[in-house]
Amino acid sequence: MANCLLCNHSLTKKLTISEIIFPGPIREQVVCDDCFQKFNRYSDKYACQGCGRENDGNLCGDCRRWQQQYGWHLSHYPIFHYNQAMREFMQQYKFQGQYHLRAVFQQSLQKVINQMDYDFLVPIPVTNHTMRTRGFNQVTGLIENVQYTELIKHREKQKVAQSKKDRQSRLKTKQPFFLDKDINLRGRKVLLVDDIYTTGRTLYHAAELCYQNGCKRVQSLSLAR
Repeated sequence: MANCLLCNHSLTKKLTISEIIFPGPIREQVVCDDCFQKFNRYSDKYACQGCGRENDGNLCGDCRRWQQQYGWHLSHYPIFHYNQAMREFMQQYKFQGQYHLRAVFQQSLQKVINQMDYDFLVPIPVTNHTMRTRGFNQVTGLIENVQYTELIKHREKQKVAQSKKDRQSRLKTKQPFFLDKDINLRGRKVLLVDDIYTTGRTLYHAAELCYQNGCKRVQSLSLAR
């Protein structure tokens, strides 16, 4: 019997109605219901058209500023709120290097990705320094069960990690990315994936690069916001 990846308690698989009516391969449960219920999903009903923040359905102030700066705004979909449970998860997975925790949200991300329309699924990259010290890209770990293209790379080492910057420092970050592969993006649709949407600066840098290379549409997705 498997144990919950978060609390280590024994897991008891409960079949859903669809699994009973339509028998087939059963997805392995990796987190108990008590742990998973601590993560708060975003509502689809009332959200900013740009960043997905819950509001009256119009562009929030931040996205209006991005609109003024670029002449367009992202169409971003966050899955979970960045609450205390998500903060603790990220601390363990991303910063303490508990790579096995990547399985906690793989099914949630895969389900959303499978419902979206895109030509290229593109994860946000980490710096070479992060790969050497952490040993993995937390984004590609979350989507390893889905086909993706590592289209974007960092130009150079990043002296200060985004997680260590305050809001104003994040917003002032210069374009850190370049296209790593000789892929024609003209007229194509790109879905960017990141772990956390904070200010949007990282995703706007990536989206700008895609549009500059002829993309028809760029959408973005994050595990948390």
